[in-house]
Amino acid sequence: MLNETKRSRYLLYAGLFVMAVWALLPYYWVIRTSVLTNFAAIDPSTGYTPFSHFTFDPYFEIWNSFAMTTYFRNSIIVALAATVISLFFSIPGAYAFARLDFPGRKLLFYTAVFTIMFPWIVITIPVYNIFYTLGLINSLTGIIVALSIFVLPQTIWLLQGFFRQGIPPNIEEAALIDGHSEIGAFLRIVLPLSLPAVGAAALFSFLTAWNNFLWVFVLTSDKNVRTATVAIHYILGSDAFRQWNLLMAAAVLLVLPPVVFYALSQRFVGEGLAG
Repeated sequence: MLNETKRSRYLLYAGLFVMAVWALLPYYWVIRTSVLTNFAAIDPSTGYTPFSHFTFDPYFEIWNSFAMTTYFRNSIIVALAATVISLFFSIPGAYAFARLDFPGRKLLFYTAVFTIMFPWIVITIPVYNIFYTLGLINSLTGIIVALSIFVLPQTIWLLQGFFRQGIPPNIEEAALIDGHSEIGAFLRIVLPLSLPAVGAAALFSFLTAWNNFLWVFVLTSDKNVRTATVAIHYILGSDAFRQWNLLMAAAVLLVLPPVVFYALSQRFVGEGLAG
């Protein structure tokens, strides 16, 4: 007979397996539907493994019928630009919050943290009015500015914790003794050691900007500057609404870039979060 430890382990593994299957089933269903014909996608007799109906036509059709090249190009430009801009400001800002003692430091930091939990939808009208006055409506520049501001607080919060707990102050003190200035010690010592945290912050910034729907929807009405997330919303209101294979193919295409970005930066993410 199995002893109590082995029995508990097997029960744990069985429970984890059931939970994993339950969690992954919707993703499998999305991928399954995306490689079917429209009739097979809505036919109850198709089954869970419809190899006889397998086709990549929905991907080609959704890509060619709805100008997805433009939408994905806009999404990549916006997400990368917002990530770079937010990191450019959040790295020195987080370092200042972690190392420097200046009046209002805690107030400014907690204000930034509070904005992470703030319901942004309540300020959409004032934000729209400001961007309209500045002439940033229906432009990629306006979207980039809005998303950079949106992701900035979370990158400051993440990097501040790493600078404060992950890097001992005596490393910088040793660099100052060796003749480096404070800026030189930061650029040559602290920043290279912080690359894992910067990679994690870059990943979260990219995912947040890529998945953002609210600001792109509010600040754009021209389809030429829409991102993929908002474009799929409009596709839902078109004739494609009755073509579930096209919608699932669009969803798979929308998920691919973040997955690739995560695969390239997962080593930094693990080290950064651990730090």
